[in-house]
Amino acid sequence: MNEALVAAGSSLSMPPDLLEMSCTGRTVQDLQDMVATLEWLDAGSLIAALAGLVEQAPGQHADQFPLPLPLAELMARLGRANGQQLVASGPMSDLPMALADEAVERTYASASHSALSEALILISGAMMVTQAQGTTAPQTDVVLSVPPMGVRIPDTGSAGKQRSRRSEAVGLQEAHELATRRAVVLGPASLLFDKTEYALRETLVRDDSIDMVIQLPAQTLWGTSIPPVLIVLDHQRKLGAPITFIDAARLLPDTSRQRLKPLHQNPDFWEALSQVIASDSLSGEASRHISQNEIESNDFDLSVHRYIAGDATQKISDLEEARSLSEVAEIVRAQTLKGEEGDDGRLFIEIGGRDINASGQIHIEEPYKEVMVAGHARKRAEQQQLRPGDVLLIGKGSIGRVALVGEDCGENWVAGQVFLIIRAQKRGRVRPEYLYRYLASPMVQQYLKEIASGTSIPVLKANDIKHLPVPAPSLEAQGQVVDVHRQIMEEYEAIKAHQAKIEALSQQYWAI
Repeated sequence: MNEALVAAGSSLSMPPDLLEMSCTGRTVQDLQDMVATLEWLDAGSLIAALAGLVEQAPGQHADQFPLPLPLAELMARLGRANGQQLVASGPMSDLPMALADEAVERTYASASHSALSEALILISGAMMVTQAQGTTAPQTDVVLSVPPMGVRIPDTGSAGKQRSRRSEAVGLQEAHELATRRAVVLGPASLLFDKTEYALRETLVRDDSIDMVIQLPAQTLWGTSIPPVLIVLDHQRKLGAPITFIDAARLLPDTSRQRLKPLHQNPDFWEALSQVIASDSLSGEASRHISQNEIESNDFDLSVHRYIAGDATQKISDLEEARSLSEVAEIVRAQTLKGEEGDDGRLFIEIGGRDINASGQIHIEEPYKEVMVAGHARKRAEQQQLRPGDVLLIGKGSIGRVALVGEDCGENWVAGQVFLIIRAQKRGRVRPEYLYRYLASPMVQQYLKEIASGTSIPVLKANDIKHLPVPAPSLEAQGQVVDVHRQIMEEYEAIKAHQAKIEALSQQYWAI
């Protein structure tokens, strides 16, 4: 590769032994063999070949992976840089930059760069700007940005106070400020709902800057299963125009959602996504046009699942004679209880997800967590003290797990911080067993997964639970569900008896 560049009047500005320092001897030989047999018809073929080489011989760190080639091609197309000046920002933006070959001028701005970056800069005739922390790239027509993920960047707010912002949010804000026409930013889905970036999202929506939000499937990127998003900004949009939301995962067949093969090797998926993006009149289960008013009513949450209903969400929205959960039950979000000594101190047993057995009952052999509280902490504990008939719903982490508190409830049991306590109202509109069975149903369990926020740690928002539609038929009709609940519990008792018999039989010979 270096010899070819020298013949063309250029050369790599890195030591010739760099590959040997980072790769094993066998890997170097394989690379040399592959390079020797490559034939490049044009710059695009050369870029694809280089990206393929890096994929086959990755570096030691995840950030040394390039973007998958189809994703880089998509970013280049979304940028619409024909005849425009383009800045690629971030260490993984080199490949989209090189593929945006209709731009009249290209600049690669990053705090670090790889051997692939060097080669792509030479091939595309781009300029390189080493971007130090705290500096920004020059203003330009189009920005393609892949900010480093998970990096904390010092930032001084309007009040002059120093705080730390996530690199992904800083990258999105910079792309908005630097681009005079369009920007395409790749980041984690948390950008769409994280409370700390509420003001940024509100600004982008109110400025009519967001043109498109595309939720990509899990495992789109190398080295992580976190599903990324593409946020497309357009400063020349018509004022008041709706924002396009696309759930790309819904373009995969159900079998493909279990990732039968790597996503970058699925050309049908990328072709289907390109067709949805190019469609002027979006329709179907994967895309929708959403007004600013609807986004504002959702508190500027840009999570794609809020606007493109999943199968369970659609079924629940079609329920007849349904009331919101807050109309039929009191909802209490449990809080963290910290130990506190005092004259009025009281010992409580804190119930956690580990205390829910397979039948949805609270089962405690030995208390896992006890806490002594007094004063204000005691008042808080008493607010989340459990009663027979309470339904517990986990709202953080293992979301959706439910339990029905039985008559054996201890007088000092309190719900742990992961729970929502759902208490049927005394008017008798909904029976506790009916409410528990509804929340434990496959439809509601899938619905909760569809509406959950968060990536690594899913969270159910309080307002989403309050507005959960609950069919509220007559108490007689509910009795049929209660009868089924009792049958299910009898089956669990039968299973328990069988397990005890099996254990007893297994002890007849050679027991310890």
